[in-house]
Amino acid sequence: MQKRQHKREENEAMKALIRRARRSGQSLVEYGLVLALIAIVAILVIKAVGTKTTSTFDNIQSQMTSQGVATTSPTAASS
Repeated sequence: MQKRQHKREENEAMKALIRRARRSGQSLVEYGLVLALIAIVAILVIKAVGTKTTSTFDNIQSQMTSQGVATTSPTAASS
């Protein structure tokens, strides 16, 4: 009788351990999905801001060129 009780307790403990492992695995997948979503949003925002920034600087350059302030495109500073 005691062996059966001990075996049941072991089975319950094992089942609890398996349930816990499944939950932590699900949490890991959820964190991965959230991280992927954040990365996608960050990439899209950076692309949008980059396009807007490029457009703004191109507009400034064309206005300066049309007013005779600048006649060449900017170059990187040399050391």
